[in-house]
Amino acid sequence: MNKLLDVHGANQAIGSDIGCSLASTIAASSIRNKASHNNLLLAVNAFHGHAHNCKCQLQNHPLYLRGFGLKDLETCERIFSSSNAMAPLIRHASHFHYVQYLDLHFDQWDVDRYLKLSKYNMCALMQELSTSRPFPF
Repeated sequence: MNKLLDVHGANQAIGSDIGCSLASTIAASSIRNKASHNNLLLAVNAFHGHAHNCKCQLQNHPLYLRGFGLKDLETCERIFSSSNAMAPLIRHASHFHYVQYLDLHFDQWDVDRYLKLSKYNMCALMQELSTSRPFPF
């Protein structure tokens, strides 16, 4: 956390599976003043937040914290979950082939995400164009 504060500065929000206990740890650590001064906000990921008690959810869930919008903070979980299907394929591979396959997987993951984003943007544009009226001159 100290390095994150040094590199990224003030007004950060960090989502973690252990956001609530991490906040307690930082509050008792040597960087507590630095974290407080830089307005460091720690939250639990949306999915993990439901496993916590009500008080913890109200204090640490992104739904109730300002600045998170509709983000659920589970992007890394989804990325790593997508890579689980590769485990049987690369279990016995050499280090070189293991890294090569991971690189190919994540390159394809990026391409797939950009394709979905492009399709979404195109559909939104087409919908806007079909429903908008021309400007009166």
